[in-house]
Parts: sequence; C-alpha cells; structure tokens
Amino acid sequence: MAVNGITVLKHNVPWGPFTRAQIDDGLARGDFTLKYLAHAPGLNEWLPLGEVLDYQSRREGSAALPPIPDTRDLPAIPERPVVVVPPPAPVAESRPVLVREPAPSPPILPAPPPRKIEPVAQKPQAPPAQPAPAPQASTSPEPEGAPFFLRAIAFLVDCGVIFSPVVLLFVLGILSIYVPTWFHRINPQTLSEERGLLWHNTRRMAGLLAIGCGWLYAAWYESSRDQATIGKRWMRLKVVDEENERISFARATGRYLAKYISALPCFLGFLMALFSSRGRALHDRLAGTRVVRD
Repeated sequence: MAVNGITVLKHNVPWGPFTRAQIDDGLARGDFTLKYLAHAPGLNEWLPLGEVLDYQSRREGSAALPPIPDTRDLPAIPERPVVVVPPPAPVAESRPVLVREPAPSPPILPAPPPRKIEPVAQKPQAPPAQPAPAPQASTSPEPEGAPFFLRAIAFLVDCGVIFSPVVLLFVLGILSIYVPTWFHRINPQTLSEERGLLWHNTRRMAGLLAIGCGWLYAAWYESSRDQATIGKRWMRLKVVDEENERISFARATGRYLAKYISALPCFLGFLMALFSSRGRALHDRLAGTRVVRD
C-alpha cells in the first residue's frame, strides 16, 4: 500500500496530511527537513520526520530512505574580479623645430689707450672678527614609553567601540527570540534553530568588523593629528615613529596588519612589551613605531 497520511509540525502548526510524493517534493524544495516533528497513522506520539518515514518503510517491508542532503548552507561562489585596463597615453605629435640664424657680430673697435694708475694709500686693516659661537642644538628628552597595563586598557576600550554594534544587534536578536515565548508556547526545536542562526550571524559580523572596520578605525586615528585611537586618547597615549614624529596612513596600516602576527601564538607578540625597555611590542618593532605618553 502507499504511504499516506503524514502530518508535519512546522512552526508549531500541523501541516498535511501529505502523501509520500508530496513529502519528497517538500524535502527537495527545503519547505521542511527530516528533523521536523511528524505523525502518521499507527503512532502514539510525534516523532522526527526521518523516523516516521523509516517506520512507514518498515511497515511496507522496504529499506529506510537515505537522508536528503541540505545544500542551502553552501557558501556562495565568489565573483571574479574585473580588471580595468587604462587606455594608452596619447602620443605627442612632433612639431618642426625653428632654427634661427645667428645674429651678425658687432664691429671690432680699437682698444682705448692705457690709463695711468696712481697708488692708493692703504688703510689700516681692522683685526679679524672672531666667529660667533655656533648655536647649540636643543636636545629634547625622549618621550616615555607607555606602560603595558595602560595599553591593555586602551585596547579594551577600542574593542568596545568597534564591537558595540554587534553586541546591540545580538541583544535585540535574543529579545526577538524569547519575547514571543511569553505569549504563546514555541517548539524547543524551533528555538534551538533560531539561537544557532543568531550565533552564526553574530560571529560572522564580528569577524567582518574586526578585519574591515578595525583596520580603518586604527589606521585613520593613529595617522591623524591626534595620533591615537579613542582608547589611547582616553589613556593619554599616542603612536609615533622612530623620530617621535607622526606616522603616515600606510605605516599605520602596516602596524595594524602586524598585530595579527603579534597575536600568534597566544598573544606573545603583545606580551613582548613587558620585557622591552622602550615598551615596544612585536608589531611596533615590525612597523618601526612606538606608543608613548602624550
């Protein structure tokens, strides 16, 4: 006999009954999965759809259906970058060069008769003036390196600034999941799926912010006139080069990328600032920078 009368529980609402062909079409389209609760004639409780199909198959004497792969979570194919080739520069047209004829030379005049030179009484020479002493270059003392614990506090403040949108969206997502449970009952399996999706999207957004927004945030502020991010400015610190001057945006970018090297393994590159006389971490040594007190 045919497998008929299967009811599927989707979003806490019973759907069906469906035939075996309709079940196969629904699984192929992704309307429901084998983990959804279902019921069939002869069962006393709701079971996952995969077990209900196995139960019906055993009743017919056929083998259990293999699970249908879920291909909705495959990553999208990245787009190929488009390379724009600039047009060739126009070739300047050659112009004729005008050659001017040399001007006629003036006539040669006879030399005037020599004039008698009378001796001039020499004036007493003044004693040579002593050279003025060269101004001594004012050597300003080298600024003091920033302590490790001040840099750690500034780093935590910057992380709070960068990841505050992610925390806000995560809190709103948690509220949107659990507030409906105050008014009506929701299937625990549905809550588990929504929590997993929220956590997955939160981690992906945090990674994008750390790579993209974190780079722009650090490179822009450290190469600005203040020479410090919001956390470093709050702790009265700034980033300088080997000559204690303001760094460029390119050097600030290199310093940010070197932080990923300092983080491997176990943030040992950051801990190098504890054992440096000038308070320099590994990324400061690679980028040729220092963090000093303002």
